[in-house]
Amino acid sequence: MAHFIKDRRGQANKATAWTIVGIIVLVTVVVIIAGAYSGGGSSGSGTASTFISTTAPALTAKDWMEGNPNAKVTLLEYGDFECPACGAYFPVVQQLFAAYSSTVLFAFRNYPLTTIHPFAEVGAQAAEAAGLLGGPSKYWAMNDLLYQDQTQWSTNSALTPAQVVSQYFDGYAQSIGLSVSQFDKAMNASSVIQKIQNDVNGGNAAQIDHTPTFFINLRQIPNPTSLSDFESVLNAALASTTLPAASGTGPSSAQ
Repeated sequence: MAHFIKDRRGQANKATAWTIVGIIVLVTVVVIIAGAYSGGGSSGSGTASTFISTTAPALTAKDWMEGNPNAKVTLLEYGDFECPACGAYFPVVQQLFAAYSSTVLFAFRNYPLTTIHPFAEVGAQAAEAAGLLGGPSKYWAMNDLLYQDQTQWSTNSALTPAQVVSQYFDGYAQSIGLSVSQFDKAMNASSVIQKIQNDVNGGNAAQIDHTPTFFINLRQIPNPTSLSDFESVLNAALASTTLPAASGTGPSSAQ
């Protein structure tokens, strides 16, 4: 029998709150998508006319995952914590998780666009460091905080990455029960740096050119422009898929 990973995204009160927020945010999402994605690398942006359905590397125990580890459908996101489009999609993904956590396995990989987002790398390091110290629950807690407070820590261009850590991320770490000194050390751990690079390498292999980029069963999809469109994609995958998307998946501390 399938077992389900219970965490902060499964809370009914938060799902209700995000339903309200989502109505507002989806308008922002449509505007962002219509205007431009956050382009990956040094140039380029994803558009419907240039979309190529590429394949992402298989999920492994080193990936951050939540939901049903035995699901036959996986939703993988490559994201950048400083990316405004990723921030706009965040409550949408949370609503999807609230509705599909028993039937879909959700995963997140780092794809920091360092050429245009000066704090993207330390954002990824913060999330990975939280996971290194406290496992999946701390990872997802930090993931949430980085996106929920994105407009606060990402908008002051006068700050250095180190100042963003000291003025914002250290407080986030403390708020989720982590030692600040251990957190600061973990942010620069070789395993954290390597995990981020591995994610980026996989994204490059999948020819990612914007964030967020979503994959259903490891196959890239055009970014849905509404919650209902996203639900339609997942429903179609659930209706047509008969076998698990990948083997060896499950919750991970990514250590």
